Amino acid sequence: MVRVTGLLAELSELAAEFPGYEFATQQTRGGLSLIATRHKGCARPGLYAVVTGDLDEMRRALLEHEPPSRQAERRHEP
Repeated sequence: MVRVTGLLAELSELAAEFPGYEFATQQTRGGLSLIATRHKGCARPGLYAVVTGDLDEMRRALLEHEPPSRQAERRHEP
């Protein structure tokens, strides 16, 4: 489950890491869900939205669906 402490900072980091997505939270019965939706909606092919309660799962899902050119950039980052 997601820790509420520092969550806004962690979402800001995700937003900087994945500028093509908008991030939000949603209170649920079981706690808190994180939501990522792609800017410009679903007009383009590819991943449109991710909903999860786990920051690591969110990051993995977004990384898996990045364009190949962006994946290559990440491999060269320090």
